[in-house]
Amino acid sequence: MTQRDSSRRLHRLLRLLFLLSENEMGLSLAELAASEGLSQRTIRRDLRTLKDIGLPVDLREGTGRKRCWRISSRVADLKFSLYELLCLYLSRRLMEPFAGTPFFVGLHSAFEKLERDVFSNSTSFQSELLENFYLNTSGSSDYSDRAQLISSIMDSIRDRQVIQVDYRKPNGKASKYLLHPWSLAAHHGSLYVVAFSETAEAIRHFKLDRVQSLRTRPRHYRIPESFDVNEYFSGSFGVFSPEDLEYSISIEFSAAAAESVRESRWHRQQLLSDLPNGGVRLQLKLRSLQEVSSWILSFGSHARVTEPPELIARIRHELKQTQENYETETAPA
Repeated sequence: MTQRDSSRRLHRLLRLLFLLSENEMGLSLAELAASEGLSQRTIRRDLRTLKDIGLPVDLREGTGRKRCWRISSRVADLKFSLYELLCLYLSRRLMEPFAGTPFFVGLHSAFEKLERDVFSNSTSFQSELLENFYLNTSGSSDYSDRAQLISSIMDSIRDRQVIQVDYRKPNGKASKYLLHPWSLAAHHGSLYVVAFSETAEAIRHFKLDRVQSLRTRPRHYRIPESFDVNEYFSGSFGVFSPEDLEYSISIEFSAAAAESVRESRWHRQQLLSDLPNGGVRLQLKLRSLQEVSSWILSFGSHARVTEPPELIARIRHELKQTQENYETETAPA
């Protein structure tokens, strides 16, 4: 099965789960097929797939001896404690940066039901809890009015359809790009499109915040069978495009910064080792130096790169430029 076929099937399966979740009494095979504009044979195969992978969908006899597909009663009868529901309700704060996007729609619907049916008379208690729970969204993107754009990009990924975007570069200049969107990536509260750019004839990343307009073109593309988005980003420290080279990176952190470094997982292939002075050494392999440079500089004098030479030179250059910025007197306004 090609990636395009796999993506289409996944979309169909999610649609079926949504339809069955919205229809408590269930839907017949004919009703599902008519709703999705597909053959009953395709719908039957997809429903069997849902069952085979262990999802709780059942075929049962409904009113008038009509056989209907529905969500299993074991889902409808799930019992949650009030404490569990309250924790779920409060967790919506973690999704606020993606409010308005398709990713938030299902959760928002659940939150509305909890607010209406369970917590409608406890607003003062909710306010008190929220006042004691601070979520720092500094630097996160605001996608509250970009739901249609994100849906269009997700549709183009599913249908393998070329799109044309007007894109504002970091320097403020706008350019047009013809893109083959391959995947979406989330990083530090922002969404990026991983796409093959016909303009650049290479894979590029486009931050959704900078997409000013999007138009679907009547052409289709193919994603290479070898492409795996997780493997693709394994050589990155974030979402910057990997370079052709691979760098073996070693950074030594002082004892003052060691605990902060140990507390987090910075890269899935990282290797940590203790230093005699109470510090810690971080080793990893990357195919791009851009983002890791900024991260190292954020530790100031508590981080020292020992390899590779290219990264050492990059850090030295940044520190020199920073020093020069502070040595130049700024004329009074």
